[in-house]
Amino acid sequence: MRSLLVAVLALAVGILLARAWWREAPPPDPIQVIVGEVKTHAIIEHERQIAIWYRSCPEVVGVNPEIFVAWPGKLSYELELSDVKITRAGDVLTVKTGAIRADEPSIPTDFIDYLTTSPWFNLTNEQELVNREIARASPIARWLSAYYQRRDPSLIEDFRKELAEFVMRLAGALDLGIKAVQVEIPVADVKFPKLPALELCASTTAAVNGVPFAKVEGEYTIPLAFDAAAAAGRKAAKGFVAGIGTATAGGVRSGAAPQKTDRD
Repeated sequence: MRSLLVAVLALAVGILLARAWWREAPPPDPIQVIVGEVKTHAIIEHERQIAIWYRSCPEVVGVNPEIFVAWPGKLSYELELSDVKITRAGDVLTVKTGAIRADEPSIPTDFIDYLTTSPWFNLTNEQELVNREIARASPIARWLSAYYQRRDPSLIEDFRKELAEFVMRLAGALDLGIKAVQVEIPVADVKFPKLPALELCASTTAAVNGVPFAKVEGEYTIPLAFDAAAAAGRKAAKGFVAGIGTATAGGVRSGAAPQKTDRD
């Protein structure tokens, strides 16, 4: 009986101490609650589907063949949220993140198609020529991945929009009276890989989603500037501060930094 009484008293004291601690503990900072939830979200991913086609006329012994090459690909990008920072100014939240990162492009080699002409009038193995074009697929995709990352304003808009909407929902759930969420994503330091040497037929270009991205002049493969957003079937919003996208209580507005369109 004495042991039972001691246990009951200990439990009662524990409850009293816990209640006292609970009263003294400050309420959690709602901004830090949002930061924690965003970091739990961990990562945001977006992609761009591409379709490449071009005509290659390699120099061989005998009659030069003409090879039509076509293949699909997927360019993937991600935004890590582990170092996100959120500040509040009145009824506006500002979210700052790291830069967008490009993943290795996905090239399903099983879907690379080709069509050759004059296969019987030269001394070159047709499969060797085709394998040479297949080997160019990944380097081409890496170059395009860098190009889209740097020149497609709609890509960064997608990341801003998703993150701004997510934070706005969290702020609404916490009843913070937030009317707008601004998302700032720094421009990534993108370095272009080398575009592989192509053997395009005279007066032709290599195209991505129907838009030319490369041509050949003499012995050199020349990259062409093109509208990456349009090639992705997207349209960038206008009239926004560089580097900032905004979500409002009544909807989402997206902005993009000005993009250069000169040749790299």
